[in-house]
Amino acid sequence: MKKSIAVVLALILFFIFSGCSLNDGIISNENTTLNANKSDNEVDSMSLLNFLKDNISTDNTVDEIINVFEQMCKTPVEEDLLLLEYGVYDFTGEELFYYDLVRQYPDGEGEYYQLCVSLMFSPDEINRELQDTLWSDDTTENFFDYIRKSSGYEYAKNHIIKSIDIRIDQT
Repeated sequence: MKKSIAVVLALILFFIFSGCSLNDGIISNENTTLNANKSDNEVDSMSLLNFLKDNISTDNTVDEIINVFEQMCKTPVEEDLLLLEYGVYDFTGEELFYYDLVRQYPDGEGEYYQLCVSLMFSPDEINRELQDTLWSDDTTENFFDYIRKSSGYEYAKNHIIKSIDIRIDQT
């Protein structure tokens, strides 16, 4: 027991005197802690997915959901791209207005992981006219500023979310 306490104290002193923070590589809030470093250059995709699932629900506003997604995107990942896509689609046999936030990054085997947050709304006359697809490398503007200025965002923040799908896909 005394040996364990000594090890913990030694680690704390190491972090203090090395200039590191115990929070380096970690995103946290009251519900979840996200460790950004699985290994040197590999992110733990399941931790990112669980962070999103633990912090997003239909009880959240669209602003809160975007903030959680933006917070997750601060976890360093090599060669990632962000995607905003919205429009009325029939992916499941039911037409819905999808407002999708996607983070794509290499899986290490020549393909990609795609962390997706899909907000779904019942289709109506207004959202049937809304459609956009933007990859983060197609704009010089801050990606999240672009999101918050989009007509899809204006629609989504003022309507009731029917359901949310948070998932990770592999291309």
